[in-house]
Amino acid sequence: MRYLVTVLCLLIPYLSLAAEPGEQEEWQTLKKVDGIQLYSSSVAGMEILKIKAIAVVDADINSVKAVIEDVAHHSDWVPYLIEARLLQQLSATEILLYSRFDAVWPARDRDLVYRVRVSQHEDGSISYQQQSQQSSLMPVQDDYVRANLMQGGYRLTPVEGNQTRVEMLLHADPRGKLPLWIVNIVQQSLPFESLKGLMKQLAEAE
Repeated sequence: MRYLVTVLCLLIPYLSLAAEPGEQEEWQTLKKVDGIQLYSSSVAGMEILKIKAIAVVDADINSVKAVIEDVAHHSDWVPYLIEARLLQQLSATEILLYSRFDAVWPARDRDLVYRVRVSQHEDGSISYQQQSQQSSLMPVQDDYVRANLMQGGYRLTPVEGNQTRVEMLLHADPRGKLPLWIVNIVQQSLPFESLKGLMKQLAEAE
């Protein structure tokens, strides 16, 4: 099981996109536990499920923002993260990032190159939108499997009581030879565990 989780961990948009589900999407409740709500949605023409996790954390939006944007310390709360670095500052609101995650032998590590777009909204919320992108700054390497992140990210919304509503979206393909049913089962756990890790990191930062 650790191998399966490790293989898919690269799909966690740890400095991610605050993707906003389309109005036509239908979400099915998977579970509600530890203050986290988990949902899934089918995507037309694709077999991999889209997953959404929501939690209200006991921290103001600036504190959550600081943790998410602190790339150097993502390994403190993102499981199996080996490497995370900025490849290019594309604009004032867009960056290109690279990440690599450890996989248990004999599986190859997974890596990911993706664009992050940060947006500030009128309601005070902040979104981090992310999608895979090819770049000559980090070509595909034989030692790793390059994952494909179709859509994923965070949306942070301030709520009363100095708290923040955190919504995480994940729709990605780890590629490789994992069976589809395993991809969908394990992928459901990643946003849940990611939010748990974020909540723990915020609590320790107090």
